[in-house]
Amino acid sequence: MYRVTIQMPDGSQGEHHGRYLSGVDAALAALALFPQARRVQATWLAGEAL
Repeated sequence: MYRVTIQMPDGSQGEHHGRYLSGVDAALAALALFPQARRVQATWLAGEAL
């Protein structure tokens, strides 16, 4: 389970929790949805198994 946070060029932010195989997969999924994002962070939530 990952928490994915994105920041847009105007400074607005969004957050999503989801199941991904890796943090890279989580970040790539966010970038596919928000290609203009200025920052993408994927944080693994310990204790949550797939």
